[in-house]
Amino acid sequence: MTAEEAARRLVFHARPEAGSFLEMLRPYRGVRDEVLRDVLAALRAASANLEAEKLPRELVSSLWAISRLGRAWALEPGGMLRRNHLISNADQGKLAAFLDRFDYAVMVLLEGGGQDAAFPPRDDTLPIRHE
Repeated sequence: MTAEEAARRLVFHARPEAGSFLEMLRPYRGVRDEVLRDVLAALRAASANLEAEKLPRELVSSLWAISRLGRAWALEPGGMLRRNHLISNADQGKLAAFLDRFDYAVMVLLEGGGQDAAFPPRDDTLPIRHE
């Protein structure tokens, strides 16, 4: 996947379209590992765009949407999934681990730290493994 294709993929995941990250949460039908892996793969492939001098506004907006809406909808106590008792503790843990990893990678890439620092090998106990 090219950096441009990856950026388009991240924009896709930040919209409530069939198969996207946000669609996975609303309407909620469970956390799907294949969606989480696709988001991380797209982020890795888009890393050159995030280390550029000028960042594409739509890409940056999409990164914020994935992080912020994922947390607001699924992890915060007043968010729609927890408030309505729709998300299990296991799915909350999986999504929290994913978003922590996603946010860390975005931060490192924006600082120009490179892929190796942004995507360090992880403990096998985490639900989303480095690919």
